[in-house]
Amino acid sequence: MNMKKITSLIAIGALLFTASGCSEYDFDSKYEDPSKVTQVTISNLMAGVFQKVKDYDVYEYGRFFGFDSQFVGKYAQTFGYSKTTDMYSPGYTPAIDGQWDNLYSALAQFRKLESLYQAESTAEQEQDEAFLIAAKVQLYDFFAATVDIFGDMPFSEACTLPLTNDVSKSYTRYDKAEDIYRTILNELKEIAPRFRSIPTPKNFNTQDFINGGDMDKWERYANSLRLRLAMRVATQGALQEEGRTAIKEILENPSTYPLIDEQANNVFITNQKSGQLNFTAGSGLGDWVTNRLASGAIINRMLSHGNYDMTSSDPLTGVYVKGEDDPRILLNFNPIKITNQSTGQLDEHRYLGTDLTVKDELTEYYKSQAQDEVNQSNIGFSQITQNGFFWQNDKFDMLIMASPEIHFLKAEAYQMGYGIAKNEAKAKEEFNKAVTQSINLYYYYDSIGTGENCHRYDAPTPEEISAFADAKWNSTDYVDKLDAIITQKWLHFGFLVSREAWSDIRRTGYPSGLVFPEVAGTISNVPNRWRYPTTEVNYNPYYKDVMAEDTYYNKLFWAK
Repeated sequence: MNMKKITSLIAIGALLFTASGCSEYDFDSKYEDPSKVTQVTISNLMAGVFQKVKDYDVYEYGRFFGFDSQFVGKYAQTFGYSKTTDMYSPGYTPAIDGQWDNLYSALAQFRKLESLYQAESTAEQEQDEAFLIAAKVQLYDFFAATVDIFGDMPFSEACTLPLTNDVSKSYTRYDKAEDIYRTILNELKEIAPRFRSIPTPKNFNTQDFINGGDMDKWERYANSLRLRLAMRVATQGALQEEGRTAIKEILENPSTYPLIDEQANNVFITNQKSGQLNFTAGSGLGDWVTNRLASGAIINRMLSHGNYDMTSSDPLTGVYVKGEDDPRILLNFNPIKITNQSTGQLDEHRYLGTDLTVKDELTEYYKSQAQDEVNQSNIGFSQITQNGFFWQNDKFDMLIMASPEIHFLKAEAYQMGYGIAKNEAKAKEEFNKAVTQSINLYYYYDSIGTGENCHRYDAPTPEEISAFADAKWNSTDYVDKLDAIITQKWLHFGFLVSREAWSDIRRTGYPSGLVFPEVAGTISNVPNRWRYPTTEVNYNPYYKDVMAEDTYYNKLFWAK
């Protein structure tokens, strides 16, 4: 490899120069639908940032082929998988490294946007500020999520070479994860209210394919992201007090810091039916059967009689009981039928997810004998429903942040007294709102779906949902109320947002009762973080500063 290429790799966090978007040619030659452009402009660069970030926002191939189903979904047990010696090793590592690559591509475009903005007159900056801060909010969302996977990262000095031509400053030092978080939390506080006062640029609505130029949504997104990150650090660690201060400020001043607290405020990318924004939810799930298996841990917590167990004497094992059980299971997974080895009876309408604790011979029997009752060609464990509310539903918006998460965050804050007075009554109220909005969200997308497996079930009534939420709050199945909150939040995320589910597990230790057996493979148990990409190790000379901590089991600063 020649020196020019090595320098380029180092300059952008050890990414290929052309892949990073750091060269002047790249900025001038790509992004048109909606972010390919014929010339470099601030508005086009905002769309370029959005395009690079969207791969881990939208429910498409890159995520569900490898990143979610084979990586974070394993560690959160939101996807099913069987016990093997290499079960903690992702099936497709490039999907993980791709998040690193896309992040620095987005950052490179943002650096260019920043430089153009700084060169403008005061009047021009006033007109263009919306492009700058919207791009920053979306970039910071993605950056924090990537820090949650890798830890310390190049940040403050990354992707500056094309702007400065200063090779001496192109070697990207690593910022501490807590410093990156602190910067993002502080800047989100300053950014959010700006959306109220700045003008809306004339082409902002057309370039903003996330919120369609809706300034209120951008303000809510910035505040809600700040609340998510504040909660992440409020439990323990170096930023605990800063996180709790932010939570107090946001929750005690709702008019000053509006949140994504209703479904109408949800932040998402709409399927545009053509071009680069033409999505069909769950693309990639169909490549490997192991991408779409139901998790026994999830089913255990959705059904009062638990995941199907052929050895159980309970006649309702694996059965959905209306009025008792989680109605989201009906949309998530297909039931199976199987001949019970013990009784010789045909057990029908059962939900069977993978279980890491059962004997190998039982797992093999399930794999070979269980029959999918919806998709007759599927043999084995329950699978994510095809042509249903999610997978292959082209009506499913690509959700970036939705209101149920915000109410779960508020429920936790009130229950634990993070920055605010502990108030169990308010915690319960927020918990009920979260569960209600989650169920309504699932059934909304089922109601508008066009797949053959949509509309199979009637949506539960408001009274049924309220009774279900009350029962979960009062259930003795949980260690404590925090366990109840995080478990229901985990079920809400499910296979849709495994990345956030994994972070909650590392932060709180909940849901309780998850079992992760130790194995003899290269990765013997669930990692606390992921190791840096090979390109970063090979080409960033500052890797030596973080090398000692580059292990699977080095904890993030906010982790329990």
